[in-house]
Amino acid sequence: MKSRLSTLFLFLLLALTATVANAAGTRLFKVSRSLNRNIVCYDVQLTGSNINTKAPVSVYWINNEDHPGTKKDLNAIERKMAFGYKVVSASATQAKVTLAAYPQRPITISKRNGKWVALITINGKECVLTEIYVKSKGAMSVEYLELRGTQTQGGATQKEKLKP
Repeated sequence: MKSRLSTLFLFLLLALTATVANAAGTRLFKVSRSLNRNIVCYDVQLTGSNINTKAPVSVYWINNEDHPGTKKDLNAIERKMAFGYKVVSASATQAKVTLAAYPQRPITISKRNGKWVALITINGKECVLTEIYVKSKGAMSVEYLELRGTQTQGGATQKEKLKP
């Protein structure tokens, strides 16, 4: 019995490690919110080794509150009004998108140093976007967004608050 539990534990650990490694390899950035610990993930979506030009980004929730680690698709309202995106242009190696909640700041998805990244302007500097933090007053009221990333030139961390 003990041997079976050890084998099961090892199998689950390996499966979890593979899942985390896979997610980390394709993750562009995440949205975190002040309301809870759940996050919205934005992963590059590939066809082979190229960007999927019709749907370059996969967007989904990770529940870190009620069922930690559970993945859930966005519903239609979340896609249209808050966390979805629109493709402005796309090729096999690069895509430009805008987010539904803040289309004023386009995001370019491309490969840098062998890794897919989301490029955005933060404080007037080109940065690799890692996170968007949303400070909310309530479920339907956003106080501000904070773009967080790393400069492509020099690697300095950048943060910029945006009022909706």
